[in-house]
Amino acid sequence: MMKHIRILTLIVALWAALPSMAQASLEILPPRAVTEGGKFNVTVRLKNGEGKPHAPEIPNCKLLYEGGTSTQQSISFSGGRQESLYIVDYTYVYQALKAGTVTIPAVSVNSGGKQLTSNTVQLTILPPDKNAQAQGNTGGRQQYPQHAEDIKISPEDMFIRVHLNRTQVYEQEPIVATVKIYSKLNISAFRTLNQPTFEGFFSEELPVSREPSYEHINGNNYTSLELRKVILYPQKTGRLNIESGKYELTLVQYITRQIGFGFVDRVPVEKSVNTESNSASVNVIALPSPKPDSFSGAVGSFTAQATMDPLELRTNEASSYILTVKGSGNLKYLTTPKLSIPDGFDSFTPKTDIDARFTGNDMQGTYSVNYTIVPQHPGSFTIPANKFTYFNPKDKSYHTIDLPAFNMKVAQGAAVETGTEQTAIISGMTDIRHLRPIGEISKRPTRLFYAGWYWALYALCAIALGSTIFAYRRHIRMHRDVQGLKLARANKMASKRLRAAKQFMARKEADKFYMELNQAMTGYLSDKLGIPASQLLRENIAQKLAERGLEQPEVDSTIDILDECEMARFTPQHSETEMSNLFSRAAAAIKAIESAKKPQSNPKA
Repeated sequence: MMKHIRILTLIVALWAALPSMAQASLEILPPRAVTEGGKFNVTVRLKNGEGKPHAPEIPNCKLLYEGGTSTQQSISFSGGRQESLYIVDYTYVYQALKAGTVTIPAVSVNSGGKQLTSNTVQLTILPPDKNAQAQGNTGGRQQYPQHAEDIKISPEDMFIRVHLNRTQVYEQEPIVATVKIYSKLNISAFRTLNQPTFEGFFSEELPVSREPSYEHINGNNYTSLELRKVILYPQKTGRLNIESGKYELTLVQYITRQIGFGFVDRVPVEKSVNTESNSASVNVIALPSPKPDSFSGAVGSFTAQATMDPLELRTNEASSYILTVKGSGNLKYLTTPKLSIPDGFDSFTPKTDIDARFTGNDMQGTYSVNYTIVPQHPGSFTIPANKFTYFNPKDKSYHTIDLPAFNMKVAQGAAVETGTEQTAIISGMTDIRHLRPIGEISKRPTRLFYAGWYWALYALCAIALGSTIFAYRRHIRMHRDVQGLKLARANKMASKRLRAAKQFMARKEADKFYMELNQAMTGYLSDKLGIPASQLLRENIAQKLAERGLEQPEVDSTIDILDECEMARFTPQHSETEMSNLFSRAAAAIKAIESAKKPQSNPKA
């Protein structure tokens, strides 16, 4: 018996030790961008398969030769089993013949009787750089300065621009503003001194792409990167200006150095420069007049519907009238429409719920309003038909959606008013016991009102009622006060983002870690200090932190954390120690701000 058990154990161990191959796949790995006339490599990667794919036929490109083959193999253990990964890279060398955007078609290979097909990818071929052409005319030798003081940074080497997707819009029509940096040189450090200001707009930050792109501007090829992306909703008519931002950058340039025997070497030298983005302006057109009475400020393209439930109820019971608006436009900035209700109804403050997200160049989602009404008298009532009106900038006209009327039937509830009806009920009662003499009643007092627990319960009910009223009023006050609501949940939102950043740090995803940590700090400071995102500048942050009683070293540490998060986007190498230290400093900074005293208002004279 023991012999059979040993054999079975050996078989299971051998089966677990057998290597398992991951799923086979084929993938094309192109460069991000190439220059017309230049040579470039395209790699076709085969994972856990066999066979050799043909070279892709790329439009406007010429295949020069096969660059070679490289292999990689790795073994890992997961769930007690050994997994093997075998990769073969086939490299092909091409020459770009014509500028433009081309599609690299899919390639296929027969691997073990199974047909594997790769992905299709886009390739950008840029026109030749005019400086490269000039260097070609001088023999192809690039000239470098011999001393650091000889380094000159021209406007063609680096600049920052504010791009607007449109420059003429209607009031409340969205605009997407993107701040991008263009550079021919390497950037080792970056710091924002002043953000562009958006006076006269409601603004909301949008996620930026962390992937660099390549663009051809005025005859030069640049590496570009998004610094900031904002969706703007103009609140005033006329020409609105977007003031330029100010930035400090450290660029890497090269100088030549004599190393003896007539040989020279290129040495990298850092040079700090200050620059400004361009200013921009938008022409905002007023909405056509006269505006319909049912227009509440919705600009975009929407659908609307209304529901009500229940329609049959008793007095002092609540019914909900729900208006739901769907579409794209200024959903987050709509004014709550008014609801007409008959006399004899109590109404409460409408509750709004907005679920909107950025799609394309606009916000898209749902805006719903819940009106709670309570009838006080029985009978049949009608909630009149309503209208929802919005302005569509595409056809430059107002559109009205008719909402239905609702008929309600209200029955008498538990609370009955005193009067003839109650008197008739009492007079009809025949099962009432005879009254006792006053003296007899005084001899047998009702013990309920003399019991201590009764009055204790009464006091607890009173305290609970007072607490409920206080909490409800505070809830309404905070939702009316947007800044107060942001202040109350600032620490909660920051803690949530810090946990997400810690997860990215654990997975060694440095880019996502720094982005999440930066959003945690900027969002927390904006909500806690009451500073709009567009005004979140170093000077404003330092002033507000000082007002809260923070010492200057703590203020400087908070500013340094923001700078390091921003600079991390331009420094690709990050150690685990750097991320861990920065995370600890960010958590300590938030804790210090939470522990600081609140800003004191100046007493009235």
